[in-house]
Amino acid sequence: MGCGSRDDEPLRLQATVAFPPRDTVRFALTATARYCGDRRSLLLESISPQGMGVLARLHYGDSLIAGSYPITAPGDSVTIPGAQVAVRYLVRDVTHGFAVDSGSAQLQLSAGTISVHIDASGLENAIRTPTWIDFREVPLPARADTLPCRYQP
Repeated sequence: MGCGSRDDEPLRLQATVAFPPRDTVRFALTATARYCGDRRSLLLESISPQGMGVLARLHYGDSLIAGSYPITAPGDSVTIPGAQVAVRYLVRDVTHGFAVDSGSAQLQLSAGTISVHIDASGLENAIRTPTWIDFREVPLPARADTLPCRYQP
């Protein structure tokens, strides 16, 4: 389901995580988009073979439209539109990860592609961790290309 960085695929994800006190991690990966079976969500994913990546689920109403989507909590099925985002990265071979809990996702649509800029933060080990994520011109899938996107705590 995830995608790795292949030499022949464009790097469509740029992510920056600024964790205290002064460290910053940046990574660029390939990305894919898939519609969820509920027909009201789109899953953007970008995962490296080493385990770094971003998973973003965009909830929308009757149709996917450009605009600002607030960050919502995982499993929140009431708030539409909204975005749920998780980030995983490595620092000196140590895995870090967190769910984004505040901020917004700015969505743009253009000629069969989607671009999303996420300016948000989340708690990792009780420390507020800002992150900036850009999915750029990720091809939208065919409507029939769906997968189940259920959150199960």
